[in-house]
Amino acid sequence: MTRILLLVAAYFVTGWLGLQIPYTGSHITLVWLPTGIAVAALLRWGRGSWPGIGIGAFLVNLSIGSSLLLAAGIAVGNTLGPLLCAEWLRQTGFHAAFDRQKDVGTFIVAAGMGMAVSALCGTTNLYLSGLIPPESIGHAWLTWWMGDTVGVLLAAPLLLTFTRKSIGQLNRDRKELLLWCLSAMLVTWFAFIQDNAQIDRALPLAFLTLPLLAWMALRFGISSAALASLGFSVIAAWSASTGHGFFLMVGAHIGLFLLWSYIATLVLTGLLITALQAERLQAENVMRENEEKLRGLYELSPLGIALVDMQGRYIEFNEAFRNICGYSSEELKALDYWQLTPNKYTADEVRQLESLQRTGRYGPYEKEYLRKDGSPVPLQLNGMLISGSNGQKYIWSIVEDITERKQIETDLRIAATSFEAQVGIIVTDAACIILRVNRAFTELSGYLANEIVGQTPRMFKSGRHDTAFYAAMWDSIRRLGVWQGEIWDRRKNGEIYPKWMTITAVKGNDGNTTHYVGTQIDITERKAAEDEIRYLAFFDPLTRLPNRRLLVDRLQQALANGSRNQKFGALLFIDLDNFKTLNDTFGHDKGDLLLQQVAQRLSACMREGDTVARLGGDEFVVLLEELGQKINEAAAQAEVVGEKVLSALNQSYLLDGQAYHGTPSIGVTLFGQQHESMDELMKQADLAMYQAKAAGRNTLRFFDPEMQAAVTSRAAMESDLRNAVRERQFILYYQPQIEGCGQITGAEVLVRWQHPQRGLVLPGEFIPMAEDTDIILLLGNWVLESACTQLAAWSDRADTACLTLAVNVSAKQLRQPNFVEQVLAILDSTCADPRKLKLELTESLLMDGMEDTIAKMTALKALGIGFALDDFGTGFSSLSYLKRLPLEKLKIDRSFVMDVLTDPNDAAIAKTIISLAQSLGLAVIAEGVETEEQRNFLASNGCHAYQGYLYSRPLSLADFESFMNRVRQQTTV
Repeated sequence: MTRILLLVAAYFVTGWLGLQIPYTGSHITLVWLPTGIAVAALLRWGRGSWPGIGIGAFLVNLSIGSSLLLAAGIAVGNTLGPLLCAEWLRQTGFHAAFDRQKDVGTFIVAAGMGMAVSALCGTTNLYLSGLIPPESIGHAWLTWWMGDTVGVLLAAPLLLTFTRKSIGQLNRDRKELLLWCLSAMLVTWFAFIQDNAQIDRALPLAFLTLPLLAWMALRFGISSAALASLGFSVIAAWSASTGHGFFLMVGAHIGLFLLWSYIATLVLTGLLITALQAERLQAENVMRENEEKLRGLYELSPLGIALVDMQGRYIEFNEAFRNICGYSSEELKALDYWQLTPNKYTADEVRQLESLQRTGRYGPYEKEYLRKDGSPVPLQLNGMLISGSNGQKYIWSIVEDITERKQIETDLRIAATSFEAQVGIIVTDAACIILRVNRAFTELSGYLANEIVGQTPRMFKSGRHDTAFYAAMWDSIRRLGVWQGEIWDRRKNGEIYPKWMTITAVKGNDGNTTHYVGTQIDITERKAAEDEIRYLAFFDPLTRLPNRRLLVDRLQQALANGSRNQKFGALLFIDLDNFKTLNDTFGHDKGDLLLQQVAQRLSACMREGDTVARLGGDEFVVLLEELGQKINEAAAQAEVVGEKVLSALNQSYLLDGQAYHGTPSIGVTLFGQQHESMDELMKQADLAMYQAKAAGRNTLRFFDPEMQAAVTSRAAMESDLRNAVRERQFILYYQPQIEGCGQITGAEVLVRWQHPQRGLVLPGEFIPMAEDTDIILLLGNWVLESACTQLAAWSDRADTACLTLAVNVSAKQLRQPNFVEQVLAILDSTCADPRKLKLELTESLLMDGMEDTIAKMTALKALGIGFALDDFGTGFSSLSYLKRLPLEKLKIDRSFVMDVLTDPNDAAIAKTIISLAQSLGLAVIAEGVETEEQRNFLASNGCHAYQGYLYSRPLSLADFESFMNRVRQQTTV
């Protein structure tokens, strides 16, 4: 509560001060600082502080003599603008410290967007209150918007960043601060307050505020910069509003624009300088931290790290390297690389040096160093060539002590050569002559031991591997001393089987290979299980086509290839028409046979490399790749394939001796040079397939990107519309119908949708949807019942008892078999006088079921209900039918009335309709009458009943009755 009261006080005081120098009227000033206070409060204290804004805005507007309604309306806009601004900043991850450049841009955009709402609401209220004329709305809105926006730019950064730390920054160097203040006073005096005769020198001085602002931002931080911007801006605005300074002299509109530009430039400059400085300091801190981390890694690394020059002298090294060598730092610097390296590595060193000069790297390379005590230490080295700041070349080397690893390798070699094992083991000499096998090996191969010993492993070759396979195997053994992998061998009985094999080279003390030890495991069962699992995972067991999982994998590859190759592909979604009927009629076994035959035909239609997959049920997908680099070419190829599929699947099927004819519906979508997701493509193809179904089935349709948006929007609208019918969210509006010189004879009822989120929705947005989904039946009955209820209510009053109501009836309503009974039931339940009810029909009703229409109209006419033909002249009415209809009135469409004075054709049509009505003994009424000239033209030609904006727009019930009373009073006078 304390914060709310504080916000109310701050908003009221700054707002009251700002309105002491208004710019436009008494409500609009050049700079409105309360908006900045409001945004800062919302960002610091949260959304719950909004009442303080609203109350402050309401009070400050009351203080200048605004009415309660006007003050409340402006307060709503003044609250909504900061709320939208603050919410958008939260959503975008805005940093209130302005320590990033993007925060500055985000803040400016948010201020402009939010204050546009505030300005719109404020100027609208001023206009509705009669305080500004229509021609001043644009200028007033711009002035309000800029005043609010610069208010946010000036006040919010100051309040968001003002802390004890910022005060401390000002106290850091008081002399410099005093010097800045003196400079600022001189500049602002000569730039904004001096005599207007010196205007030619005021403009350059105004720009001196920018370096002063930069000085403040760099030396004292963002809060000080924001305070300086506020001070310069307030002085500039005050001088302009009181008749001083450059911004007044250059002309009212240009000066106002320059003033706002100057303020925005000040704020942007200050914020950007502080943001850039903050980012620079952050970058320096990160670099410093990284340097410290690298230095820590260097010193604490368990690996030896050394820097040597090209002569082998040690320049720098870490403690781990000193421990490996056993020398002190001073001793190492007195040695060189070659004094630590035994002579036996001379040839290897030459090769590593050549690699270093050729590629800039050497290693990994194993060798030994001679420690200080003379003992050898096995090492692995890696290194790279670098250039120093002086242009000289150096070598960074990473040295790893591998004494422990060598011991482990020896132990592993002994374990690997252990003969007694549960796996098959074969031992050969260096020439690959088999010396010995164990029992597990003989059981796997089917040979006896004496049949194997003395032979070579080539006796087990299966023939499945080429020379490149064996070359890679021996290359690995020579380089690494070991090879392992899957290999296919042949048993004694000729059976080929898979096994997992490891071949290890056994080396002597001199490093030369003495033996090879091979271990093997029969993986026949594992391979079979893997193949079965893979098949079940990726293929449909019924059709043996790829399933959804494999399709997704291939579609991912296709999307990547298409993006890389800039070629389009296509996805065809195929659904079998009436497949459920086949299953229900002939059984699921026949359905399975059909699916298998469809799979065979689809596969036969495709190129090698295309994918045919079954998603499930009767849904298949075809993936076509590399159809071309032009979308038209790709679409044409996809259409050819689609037509081929249609032709193939239209051929008769033989299902277990029973003939069957089926058809498909195919949806096609293209992909390629955009980044579509797989889910989007599948939805697009599925949507296109349903379009093919809707087009009559057994056809092909391409996906249109606008189709999906339209369907999504339509589905949402349909759901909302059904909910609206259930919750009775509709209201009736009444447009008066006038005869002669102003007598109100009745009204046409027009439905409006009071949407809980969108507000009042006009019928043009939802009636077509209602017509398409049969919601119009429920809505039409409600409108008719509501109109009759109102007629009954008016019948009890002498001043309204004579009024009629015209209700539009849709074609679907009239074609309901029980339409007459429905109308009668509504009249009975509401006790409305049927003679006061007028039903308006459109010419489209005359196209179908004419005899049924005439019968229903005649039955209702007998009760006294009148009929009017709406929008007459826009359709194709037959005169022979027209004279048979029990009509009471023709209605001239607004499209003819609109240009009746300027378009001779429209004038002729209007005259013809009036003459036709007179010849048929029908009344005539014109809708859309908006001017006296239009009414006079119609009256001079025999039309004396009107409906349109000349008299009134559609009104709510209360407004209609008020309008009727005003007209009656005027008529009486």
